[in-house]
Amino acid sequence: MGPQIGRAALGWAAFLVLASGVLLLTLTPGTPEFVVTLFTLCLGLLLGLVVVVGVVITRRREKREGGS
Repeated sequence: MGPQIGRAALGWAAFLVLASGVLLLTLTPGTPEFVVTLFTLCLGLLLGLVVVVGVVITRRREKREGGS
């Protein structure tokens, strides 16, 4: 994973999490808007997790290849 792609994906993940988190504070639970916003929050968290795992795997691989 390239550094530019990782930064962009992490930026999108942070935006999704922050925006949907703020919206969840204003919406009424049980409404369709609340469910869609909660789904968006979960997608943002999942994207952030995928980016972090990708960065950790890439760094371990680079460290292993560079150390040999």
